[in-house]
Amino acid sequence: MNDYNNLLARQTLADLLGRLLLAPPSADLWAEAAKLPELATLLGESQSELAIAYEYLVGRNVYPYESLYRDEDLMLNTAAADRVAAFYDECGFTPDQSAGAPDHLGIELILLARLIATEAAAMATGDDALAGWSRRQAATFLRQHLAGWVPVWVQAVQRIATHPFYWRLAELTLELISSELERLADEPSASREVIPLQPVSTHSEETDLTMLIRHLITPVRSGIFLSRADLSALARRLGFSIPINDRFTMARALFETAGEFEQAHALINALDELLGVEINDLHRLSATLAAWKPLLQPWIDRLTASRAMLAAGVE
Repeated sequence: MNDYNNLLARQTLADLLGRLLLAPPSADLWAEAAKLPELATLLGESQSELAIAYEYLVGRNVYPYESLYRDEDLMLNTAAADRVAAFYDECGFTPDQSAGAPDHLGIELILLARLIATEAAAMATGDDALAGWSRRQAATFLRQHLAGWVPVWVQAVQRIATHPFYWRLAELTLELISSELERLADEPSASREVIPLQPVSTHSEETDLTMLIRHLITPVRSGIFLSRADLSALARRLGFSIPINDRFTMARALFETAGEFEQAHALINALDELLGVEINDLHRLSATLAAWKPLLQPWIDRLTASRAMLAAGVE
């Protein structure tokens, strides 16, 4: 019974987190979140307050789509989204169409919740085959999808979250994934999909500002998701401001303005510091559970290569 109740608690949490990430909380969802001690005290005074924070975070800055972290196209409905959709088909799961693409983190968490619920129901009826299938599917989905990009998303969220509710929501999401990785550590799964590390060259023809910027704003190359809020914060740190625009345009304005104010070295140092913090955070997470190491090492390698690229640009 304890195992069954534990599964139900996990399923409830995964489902709630997923729905909270898909949209600002409605009155009913607000009431559900208020029942969770970890979130109840952080809800604030009104739904409109959270709606503003949600739009700033999810709508304008840290987009929660797997493809934006694992494909170079920086567009929705690319190859990564297709892989997620194929997995949904294997599970007989029909995703919410309102999210714009199937690889939205909210939908991925709801699938995880469905798999945990299926395992719990199978356990209750003594259907060992179905329970085993559910565990294997959940383990595969965690290793091939959720755990392979969500830590980078969480770091981006927690750098800029203006409301403690969403800071904690991101933390709870990571804690749930880590807990599920640990619970399913001995469960077999399909061969883990490896995200190929992009080669980084320091040859002169590859140090052009445009190429450097494209590298930095592409997580699968740089190892980090630099949001518009991150770019604005870097500018403020150097004593100037840049107009809000798309990330590429803002990054170019950041570098060009830093150059005009003789702050280019200071900008490189600030970026290097940011990448170093990301590396340290991923190392800390990796040390908490052996299952994290192969999932996080590609990101650490990318961050390390990006720091080398920045250093070469200074020399």
